Amino acid sequence: MLLMLASCMTNVVVKGSVPTPLVEKMPVKVAIYYDETFKNFVHSESLDDEGKWQVELGQQNLDFFRNLMNAMFETVVEVESPDVSVGDAVQFDGIIIPSIEKYGFLTPNISGLNFFSASIHYQLILLGTENEQLTDYTVVGYGKSEPGAFNAGSALGQATMYAIRDGGTRISTEFKLVPAVSEWVNEKGGN
Repeated sequence: MLLMLASCMTNVVVKGSVPTPLVEKMPVKVAIYYDETFKNFVHSESLDDEGKWQVELGQQNLDFFRNLMNAMFETVVEVESPDVSVGDAVQFDGIIIPSIEKYGFLTPNISGLNFFSASIHYQLILLGTENEQLTDYTVVGYGKSEPGAFNAGSALGQATMYAIRDGGTRISTEFKLVPAVSEWVNEKGGN
């Protein structure tokens, strides 16, 4: 039995629609740096009673963040490195570096509840034009999905998609309220 469980792997590829948030754009030009870990994020975990799980959320998460950043800021340009030269820095008001700090999930077997749940801890670092850190913002997105018509992998994928959306909603409504971000937008956006 243990040998069968050890060889059992549930692969979860996160899929779903990627809505564009309806928010007022901040009047600033930002560079965005997505590192390889963010672009290709995979969470692997072995559960005693359920075998191995591998959750691939990189591409879906990246697509969502591209929509999110374009909805939030007047101008968005992806850059290859967070170290922007002084000459390039004049093109931007700042640089944003998003990352996934932690991903976790619970199955009905673990939680005792009749749904899968997922959480994603996002971190957004905002750098000024001289690569100085202006703020470090952390937010957690949550999602849950009942297994009902879904198999375990699909239900966890749906819960993860909801967590991505929840994190994005929080970022789109709360990021501009961070005092350092508000001050930066007022200074750079001329408001």
